[in-house]
Amino acid sequence: MKQIIWWFLVMLIGIGISCCSGIEKIAVGDQRVFQITHADFTGQMFSEIWTTRRFESIGLHEITSNYFDRAMHTNNSKFSTVSFSRLLEKFLLKREEDAVLLNCFDDYQGILSLSDILQYDLQLAIKIKLSFLSKKPDWLNPLLIIVPDGKYPPFQERFMIANIREIKFVQIRDYYAPLQIIAGSSEVAEEGLAVFKNNCLFCHSLKGRGGNKGVRLLEMYNFSSNADRKEFLMDFKKFHHKNNPDKQDVEQFVTPEKMKRVVSYLLQVQNSK
Repeated sequence: MKQIIWWFLVMLIGIGISCCSGIEKIAVGDQRVFQITHADFTGQMFSEIWTTRRFESIGLHEITSNYFDRAMHTNNSKFSTVSFSRLLEKFLLKREEDAVLLNCFDDYQGILSLSDILQYDLQLAIKIKLSFLSKKPDWLNPLLIIVPDGKYPPFQERFMIANIREIKFVQIRDYYAPLQIIAGSSEVAEEGLAVFKNNCLFCHSLKGRGGNKGVRLLEMYNFSSNADRKEFLMDFKKFHHKNNPDKQDVEQFVTPEKMKRVVSYLLQVQNSK
């Protein structure tokens, strides 16, 4: 009888430890691999395989991020990170690259200028530890861009890129060229493009640029129709508010006035066809 009771207590303790560790720690294992794509010594594009351990060899830091907690409505989140700028030092840029394209496992696609990475000392999180009982959305996985405390970039979606599978060096002007041409000299369209680039393009591709995690907006809405424009704005608020199931509160980055500018730009893109 005593042996049965002892076995039962051991099982309870084991289950308790397993549950606690599962809630507290979210990490990438060495079986998950990442790519860094850059020009080799001949100028040809080449992809290297990187693992968690290889990133750790750069130098691991335990940090917090008020920027992340503000955007995710969490508290006391902690991260194991490597310095993005130290990673950049390992590569010679042979094609005047001035940005990194960040392709993600879930078809999200971000882009960051090298100047932003250096100015804001951006970090790459390889481990994420949320506060007790915080719910992790499916997309919140390393590699994750982290703004360290003491740095204050603009409050935008582009500094919240997660689930990165590939870091690719590019020229930012070439990347945005198809979208920039359409904006032309229109000040309103230019303002709308700026908002779209910093908050929307990562999920909603346009002119061959951006991610495919979200729907293609020009296929879903006719922006020359007043009814469709209203429907678009309503759908945006339905999905991108603070308490949406996916925890992607894009509404906090984009004011209603900015959304009107986005609509103006999308209408111009639609008419350019």
